[in-house]
Amino acid sequence: MEDADLAPVERDPLALAIAAWLDSKHGKSGSARTREAYATTLADFRAALGKVDLDLDAEGAAVALVAQAWAKSSRRDRTVKPSTVALRLAIVSSFYAFALRRKLLRLPENPMDLVERPKVESYAAAQALDTAAVRATLTTLKAEAAGDGMAGDLAARDLALLRVALTTGRRVAELAGLRGRDLAITGERVTITVQRAKGGKVMRDRLAADVAADLLRWLRRHHGAELGDLATDAAIWPVLKGGGVAGRGRIGAALTAQGIAEVVARRLNTHPHALRHSFAQAMERAGATVSTIQARLGHSNLATTGRYLTQLSRAENVHADALARVFGTGEE
Repeated sequence: MEDADLAPVERDPLALAIAAWLDSKHGKSGSARTREAYATTLADFRAALGKVDLDLDAEGAAVALVAQAWAKSSRRDRTVKPSTVALRLAIVSSFYAFALRRKLLRLPENPMDLVERPKVESYAAAQALDTAAVRATLTTLKAEAAGDGMAGDLAARDLALLRVALTTGRRVAELAGLRGRDLAITGERVTITVQRAKGGKVMRDRLAADVAADLLRWLRRHHGAELGDLATDAAIWPVLKGGGVAGRGRIGAALTAQGIAEVVARRLNTHPHALRHSFAQAMERAGATVSTIQARLGHSNLATTGRYLTQLSRAENVHADALARVFGTGEE
C-alpha cells in the first residue's frame, strides 16, 4: 500500500477514531449487524451535527444540545420511545468514551455526559411463560416426534430446539449460530459451546440428560445414527420445508434467527426472548443464586441480572389468594 493511500485517514482524526471504534465493537461482538447499526447511528448523529456546522470534535455543550434533540427525533413525526432515545445516546456515548480513552479526540469530557437521559425501566417487557402451557406444548411435540414423515421431523426438531433454549437461556442469535463443531457428544451426554456470545464471551452448557436425549434423537433422525461423523458446519436446526421466514432458505441450511423466532411464535405464541425470561425465572425458583443466574445468562453485571429478575417477579403476589378470599363473593 502506498503512502498516498493512508493520507486521507491521517488528515482526518475523526475518521480514524470512528474506524477504530467500529473495529473494536465488531471484535467484541463478532456481529456484522451490530457494527452496521453502530455505524449507521453515529453517521446519523454526525449528519445532525453537520446541519448546524458542527462535528463530533466540536465543543461539548454544543454537541450535547444537538444530541438532546437528535435522540428524540423521528423522520415520520412519531413519538420516539424512551428506550430508543437511551439506545441512541448510549451508542454515541460509547464512541466518545472509546475515543477519549484512546486519546483519539481532544475533548475535556464526554459530551453525552451533559445530555439528560430518559428514565427507562430496565427489562420492562420481560415476561416469563406459563410453565403449564409450555409443558403441554412440549408433551404434544414429543408425541408428534414419534411419528414419521415431515410432521414428525418438524416436531422432533422444534422439541429439541425449544428444550435447549428453555434450559440454557441462550439468545436466539446464539442458537441460530450453532453448528456441528459446537457440540461435544460423549455417549449420551452433550455439551454445547457458543464460541462468540454477546460481549465476545464463550459460553458452555452441559445439557441435562433428558434434554440431551431429545437433541440426540433429533440429530440421529436427521443426520443418521452415527454422529461421530457430523460435519463441523452441519446445521443443528435446519430448514426442513418451504414457507414463512423459517422456509426462506435452502432446504438443509441453518435456520436464521428470524426462522427460529417463527418456530417459537408458531409453537408457543410468543417471541424468542420470552424463553430466556422463563429460563431466568425457573432458575431463581429452583434456588439458584443471582450470581449463578448471571453466569448462565452471560450478563457482565450482577446488577443487570438483579433488575432482570425483579421485573420478571413483579406480577407475582404471594398474598393474592388471601386477598381474593378477603374481597371474595362468598362462593367456593
